[in-house]
Amino acid sequence: MTEKPRESAPEGGGRPLRRDAALNRERILSAAREILGRRGLGVTLDDVARHAGVGVGTVYRRFPSKEALVRALFEQDFEIRRESATKALAHPDPWEGLVDFLTDMTADFAENRALYEVVMLGSHSSEPFEAARGGMLPFLEALIRRAQESGQLRPEVTPSDIPVLQHMLSSATRFTQGERPDIWRRYLEVLLNGLRQRPDNPPLTTPSLGNETVERVMGLAARQEE
Repeated sequence: MTEKPRESAPEGGGRPLRRDAALNRERILSAAREILGRRGLGVTLDDVARHAGVGVGTVYRRFPSKEALVRALFEQDFEIRRESATKALAHPDPWEGLVDFLTDMTADFAENRALYEVVMLGSHSSEPFEAARGGMLPFLEALIRRAQESGQLRPEVTPSDIPVLQHMLSSATRFTQGERPDIWRRYLEVLLNGLRQRPDNPPLTTPSLGNETVERVMGLAARQEE
């Protein structure tokens, strides 16, 4: 008796995928994560197909556009960021919670160039991505407020400072051209020393960009301006 091909979980709420189709989908996602993480969003579906060792038609059957592939790839990443923020908010030490969150986020951006471009540059603008990026703001505001109320974070620090700091750290990683991919850890330490409240801290005299400017720069406000 011939065994019928196994089926996997439904894709997008449709019929379950055959086992071979599900395996191809996972192979494509794995290859896409690797090549997009290394080269960024300039990668094409043809590039992904070659890296996955499948025909380009197979990629298009599973993901009819690059947006569909990027969305499937990074939905999980956005969820991981929310989980990281929730865990940080539950940390008994508000400063350590903030440090853990910033460290996790910086590590992700250093290891995944496409994720950095999606989150920080708005390079793949679509309503789901904009909603996911914007949805992180309340978590960030809460983390900063907790750390400031505990007296451990400088009172001048605002949520809009964090994306700028992330750009600085990511630039340090890119600067090494792969020779020191972990160099961001050194400069995160430098920045954290500057962020921490101390009795002898001189006040910051230059105002922050503000959320509106940061959102515009990151592309979050592009749809509203159309």
